[in-house]
Parts: sequence; structure tokens; C-alpha cells
Amino acid sequence: MIKKIVKLFTIALVLLVMLMPNVDAATTITVDNGRPSATDTNSYYVTNKGTLTVNNVGATDTFSVYKILDAYYNQTTNVITYEFTAEFKAFLNSSSSYRDLTVEQYYQLTSGDINSGSTKTSSTLDRLSSAYAAYIKTNSVTGVAMTVTETTATITADAGTYLVLPTLTNRVYAVMVGNIDFTAEGTAWNLNNATINAKVSDAGVDKSVGASGYADGSFGIGSEFKYSLIATVPTYPTNATNKKYVITDTFSTGLTFGGLSSITVSNTSDSVSYHTDSDGVITDDLGNTVATATFLDQKLTIVFNLDYVDVTRIYITYTAKLNENAVIGSAGNVNSVQLEYSNDPYGTGSFTTDPTDSEATAYTYGLEVYVYDADDNGIALKGATFDIYSDAELLNKIGTITTDDAGYVTYKGIAAGTYYLKQVTAPTGYSLIRDAIEVEITEDGTEGATAGDGYTRKEIPQAKVGLLPSTGGIGTILYTIIGLIVIVAAISLVIVYRKNKDKENMQF
Repeated sequence: MIKKIVKLFTIALVLLVMLMPNVDAATTITVDNGRPSATDTNSYYVTNKGTLTVNNVGATDTFSVYKILDAYYNQTTNVITYEFTAEFKAFLNSSSSYRDLTVEQYYQLTSGDINSGSTKTSSTLDRLSSAYAAYIKTNSVTGVAMTVTETTATITADAGTYLVLPTLTNRVYAVMVGNIDFTAEGTAWNLNNATINAKVSDAGVDKSVGASGYADGSFGIGSEFKYSLIATVPTYPTNATNKKYVITDTFSTGLTFGGLSSITVSNTSDSVSYHTDSDGVITDDLGNTVATATFLDQKLTIVFNLDYVDVTRIYITYTAKLNENAVIGSAGNVNSVQLEYSNDPYGTGSFTTDPTDSEATAYTYGLEVYVYDADDNGIALKGATFDIYSDAELLNKIGTITTDDAGYVTYKGIAAGTYYLKQVTAPTGYSLIRDAIEVEITEDGTEGATAGDGYTRKEIPQAKVGLLPSTGGIGTILYTIIGLIVIVAAISLVIVYRKNKDKENMQF
């Protein structure tokens, strides 16, 4: 009976252990006896170390930590307290808002979503840590580097509270605070590691020409077309001191800008929410200046005031034309855009994107025509004139060409597509071509075209007018003479016949 009771007790004990919550083993607190607390000389600096981890970071980004609170332990009273570090005290002393902040008041700060406006009030931890971040940047406070592995940054550090800031990044991070702190478990203490999920946003700009979404298109010289930009705006903390965001669009010499008034800026993909005047000032419905655009030395620059931009996407369009300096063929006429933005919300640093990362190319092509004798393609014909049409109905005329002494003519600055040549003047001695001639202008052009890259070559044979020959064999002359003799003889016979008839009538 006793054995059964023992067995049942053992089973119950195992089940109890299995059902108990997982409690970390108590931490044996170690201290530095040479570093007493400033407020309690029986408390000493805690040297226990924990791990601070930051998730959702860039693999090539680097980070440093800056300590805010040190931990102290009184072995006699078994009490752990926290005190501001010397660097953080120096910051508080320099601040009119936080000069008198105590550790107890620090405990009472709340922490919200830094992107939702929680930094607008000094009663939040976000606001305080943002201010400290700005102080660190201004005063070159030295931090301790973290180790980054893929998307995680870690550091093993003494117990306390730490501010985490990126030291090298192209992204925009909100300030991050992590606590390697103790929790009481009865009379024991457990040291907790800290984990932060980074709040981060990115910036960028995409460019297209013609139909939205295309990096290239072909156009005729003088024809107007549209460029489109989609700008991604990072989310800056409300009290960031550095929120630079500038777009610079560089035109090649073959492009002519449509003017500042052609710029449209909106905060959605299908509606214009901002207004652009002829001076390039872009305002919202309340009259706030959202951005200012200028154009100088083939560069369109748009400087944004992010205090009045509350979206993460901005859509920009403007018009342009290809001019007489436009490059014909595969090199195209490149328009490149770069973005300069602050990746350091609390300092002065900024990052500039590579303009080759976002380019749009306007291509234009040429037509090369060679007109020759239909019986001998080595005989070039001068003076063949054609009108060029972009439609089979010959309603949309785009130009006129006339061959030179070499039977050759070019027309540059034409988009890829199908065109029609209608001859209006034939070379002397040759018949006018009645039907329109279809020509396909291709992006590849014609290999070996005389005019070079980007030109499509069209060779046109021209037939002679049916004139009488003047040299050589008897040709049709003999037959012409015989015909004339026959006609004269016939006329003579008619005359003789009528005279004889008249004589007979007179005899009666």
C-alpha cells in the first residue's frame, strides 16, 4: 500500500513540475566594488552582462549603443537601483526641457509608436531618446559597436538601458531603446535580455518615360512626351532635426524641358493634390509650400519640405521634347534622376542615390532613302520628292524629303513605327510613282546604312517615262512613216472619189 502511495506521489510531482511555468534560474549578481553609486555608497556597479538584440535591420548597416542607465546593487538590502550615466547627465544638463529630469520621472515616461507622433510631447520616452540622439550627433559621443549578422544586430553588454543608433545606413531608423534589466523572483533576481524590432523605412525614386512604367520609348524630334517619377518618402520621427529630400533630374542636350508649369505633383497615383505655379512653387490646398522646383543647366531640381508631406509616395510628371541635338539610334537620349535624402534624422548626414540606378531613355531614329533607275541601280536619281505620312490614309504629314545628286536623302528624328512615302515630284524623265510606299522604321535600323546607327534604309526604283528613242536602230520611226503614208493616201483617194462623184452628178 505504501509503495502505491509513493508511486502516485511521484507521478503527481512529475506532473506538477511539468505544469509549472518556465522560470529562469536566479542570477548571481556580480559588482565592481570600485564603482559605488552616487546616491547609495553601499550600492555598487553591476557587471552582469546580457544580450541586446535588434531585429529587422539591413545586412550592410552598422549600429552602436549608447548607455542611458547604469545598474547598481546593494547586497545588504538586496536592492537594485538605476542611475543616469555620466554622458546622459551631460545631455540632461544641456537641455532646457530635461534639465531637472529624475530617474523616477524617467520610469514614468511612456513609449509609443515613434512614427505616429509620440515624439510631439516630452512625456514620452521616444521624445527623450530622440533628443539624446540629436545630442550624440552634435557632441560626437562615442558608442559601442554592435555585431550585425544578416538582419539581426546584437551586443553583449552590462546590465542597464541603451539607446541604439545606426552609424552607417541608407535607411531611416526610428530611435530604439532596449533594457537589459532585472526582475525579482521572490528574493532572487533574474537578468533579462532585450529584444527590439526596428522601425525602419526606405527612400527611393523610380523613373519612366512615355507610358508609365517603361524605362524607354521612341519619339520624333519636336513631339512632346511625358516623364513620370514615383518618389518613396521615408518616415522621419516627428522631432527629427534633419529631414532633407531633394530630387535632381538631369537632361541630356538632346532634350528640352517643357517648363516648370508642366510639372504636376500628387500624393496619389491618379489625382493632383498639389498646385504648381509658373515659378515652380508647389503648394497644397492650404497654401503651404510642399516643394520648390528650379531648372538650370539642364537640371530639374525639386526640394521638398517634408513638414507638409504626410504620405510615403509622391507622384511627379512633367513634359519634354527631343530637339535638333537629339542623338539618333541606340545610344538614345538619357534622362537620369538622383535622390538626396537624410539618412541621419538627428545629425547632418545625407545619402545620394546613384543616378544610373534610375534612368529613362528617349530614342529617336532616322530614314535613309536612295532612288535609282529601275533598269540600272547604279544610276542615282536627283530630284525625287516625297511627303512622309504616319498613317496609311495619308492624313498626317510629318515631313518632306528630296534626293540629292547622289540620289540620296535622310530624314532624322522619327519614332519607330510604320510610315508611308507619297511621291509628289519625280526626277526629270521618270514616271511619278502613284502608290504610297510603306516603310517600317525599326529600332535596329538597317545594317550598313550610309547615315549610320539608327537609320532605316529604303531603296526605291524609278521607271522612265515612255518617250520615243532618238538614237540607235530604226525602232518605231519606219512604222510611223508608213502610217503617215497610208493616211495621206487614204485622204487622197477620198478627195479623188468625191471629185469623180461630183462630175457624174453634173452630167445628169
